Amino acid sequence: MPSDSHHAPGAIVAAPLLSGPDPVWTRNRIAALILAYVVGLGGMILIKGVYLSPDRYFLILLVPALVLGVGKGYVRDFLPLIVSIFIYEQLRGLAHLANPEPYYMPHLLFDEVIFFGRNATVVLQDWMWTGTVQWYDQVLGLLNRAHFIVPPTLLFIIWLDRREHYYRCATALVATSLIGAFIFLVYPAAPPWAAAEIGLLPEMTKIGYAQAAAAPVSASKSFIESLMLPNPYAAVPSLHTGYSTLVAIFALTWKRRFGYVMLIYPLTMYFCIVYFADHYISDILVGIAVALLGWWVAGRMINRPFGLGALAGPFTPPITTSRFGRSPR
Repeated sequence: MPSDSHHAPGAIVAAPLLSGPDPVWTRNRIAALILAYVVGLGGMILIKGVYLSPDRYFLILLVPALVLGVGKGYVRDFLPLIVSIFIYEQLRGLAHLANPEPYYMPHLLFDEVIFFGRNATVVLQDWMWTGTVQWYDQVLGLLNRAHFIVPPTLLFIIWLDRREHYYRCATALVATSLIGAFIFLVYPAAPPWAAAEIGLLPEMTKIGYAQAAAAPVSASKSFIESLMLPNPYAAVPSLHTGYSTLVAIFALTWKRRFGYVMLIYPLTMYFCIVYFADHYISDILVGIAVALLGWWVAGRMINRPFGLGALAGPFTPPITTSRFGRSPR
């Protein structure tokens, strides 16, 4: 009997009736992830309000991790990230305590040079701020407060899919934060609203504060957040810029097409923080540079055989170990 491995030239060989490897993102897993996230997020907002501090958000993401059956790995990999972010927040406050008098003029003058003698915040508020909170102020306010919601959400999805890529992304986020805290110490910088308060710029509105006051739901800090030392300025670099820029980098280096869509996020954030009087254009440029530096530092640390080299992977995607398997055919 002739062997099945021999076929006449040009013959069409029927594909074997065997299914391929288990896909990472099945409908069951996606449905479980979304439903558990909604439950975790809704429960936290119901209990604690809309102030989603890093510790609270860690608990929110723990819900889908437990539902998917990857809770142990999630705690192992995300708890150090959350602790590192709190360390950064305390260092940011210590920077202000050590060097409380901010610089006003260098970054202000830079913006006036590139805007031909005008200030971008003044221009935007003249165009858009009506004296009362409008629907677009509410939308931008939610975006502004998503500063530490979008990055860990994306990191969680990346972790489920490519654990080794998560390690580089998380390291980049921490590196960017620590570089920012160091700059806050050596160059404390006043944002536009602070310059307006002492007459260096025309009167302007802290739109983020106005939006929060007009929000229909309450917000209160967590106990851990209440222990953090404040920094009322922390303007250079803009870490709203740094984090949103990293989100685009994370997405582009994970799923390129998805990354192109996510470019909208940092661009909108840049607009928001200038309009809200929180940052100058120069703060944004420095924030982008710090994010790129943080990404480069993370790559150097992860790809070395010593230090964090053990995190280079590859690893089995945690989602493939989920109790939710294939979608039914």
